Amino acid sequence: MKPLVVATLVLVLAVAAGCSGRYGSIRWDNSVQRSFSAAQVLPGHRYYTAGSDTIPDAIIALREDRPLRGGLWREVAMTPEILARLVDRMRNNRVETPYGNVILDDRGAQIGVWCSFFKTTSVKLLDDGGVVIQLPVANISDRSYSPPGGGK
Repeated sequence: MKPLVVATLVLVLAVAAGCSGRYGSIRWDNSVQRSFSAAQVLPGHRYYTAGSDTIPDAIIALREDRPLRGGLWREVAMTPEILARLVDRMRNNRVETPYGNVILDDRGAQIGVWCSFFKTTSVKLLDDGGVVIQLPVANISDRSYSPPGGGK
């Protein structure tokens, strides 16, 4: 084979390998939203926040057997008082509460919960049981999203 063909083939295989894997999802769940609003800390879960320490963009809780890997999430030793304060600060001046979602593995089993005004994220499942959850990102369907300059 010509060197250019071999190099292209190697590049395509490397990109495909980096994109492969198992993925989970998040799904809105009214009971999760109520649980966060009531500051109910789930036993057997580890809590993490993303964004500001005082006004987080998202709060997640993952089962202890599904450790969070990578990213800029910070683990929080969660108590009902801390959770109530964080959810209240997330809400800020809004009337509504942040969305509550279940975090599901690739088979639809619940592995955690997600609280945020951001509706989407990606959930990558690692072979060792770990989970990589992308930081929340605003998209046009997020009601909380406001482009810089107010959209002008």
